[in-house]
Amino acid sequence: MAAGLSARRGCLAVASLPILALTAPVLAMRHYRAVRRRGDGVFLAVERTRFGGLGRLRFVIDVPSRRVPEITEALSGLVAEAAATLGLTIGCVGVVTDEEPVLVALAPQRDLVAGRVRWALGAGEAHRHPQLWLALAQGTYLAQVVDPDVPFEADASSLLGLLRGGRVARVLLTTVNPGPVSTQIALDLYAPRPVLRTLLTIARNVPGDLSGWTITR
Repeated sequence: MAAGLSARRGCLAVASLPILALTAPVLAMRHYRAVRRRGDGVFLAVERTRFGGLGRLRFVIDVPSRRVPEITEALSGLVAEAAATLGLTIGCVGVVTDEEPVLVALAPQRDLVAGRVRWALGAGEAHRHPQLWLALAQGTYLAQVVDPDVPFEADASSLLGLLRGGRVARVLLTTVNPGPVSTQIALDLYAPRPVLRTLLTIARNVPGDLSGWTITR
């Protein structure tokens, strides 16, 4: 999905308003950044990890409870725009511990994808679980890459394996952890490293485009 993100700088600006642990089989390099918006207590941390020719960008957002609907809406639009730009079928996988995964395949249409992301990020406790968003290669069915009858472990090794198998172009994992006064939203984006480098290059310019945002290192 990073191709869509990197293709539209304005789209990434939306991502930075709210904004995309796991153990890496090979950890070669990490870079950390934190972005803070003055006065409203929204914090963003970004971590980059390299796995040979692949990489991961991990976005962790700490959001005051009153701003969760705003952030959810922005993220929904971001993912939907990226999906539409890629033009690939989006496989949605609900990862439920020790249970069969919940599989839903969506056409890369903004309203369909945005609605599903909005639901996943805002789900109540009974339906809240990590969600995978897979950009499926042409001619690939979701059940070909995730077995609907076997519990799926969404660890780094499994997600990297999806990319290396050649049937998935991008992998995004989203998790939501509500607290008493704030909610933590994490997005882990897996893609070829050149795609992630492009995204990071654009990200460095985003704070200048957003009034009230600064980068701390």
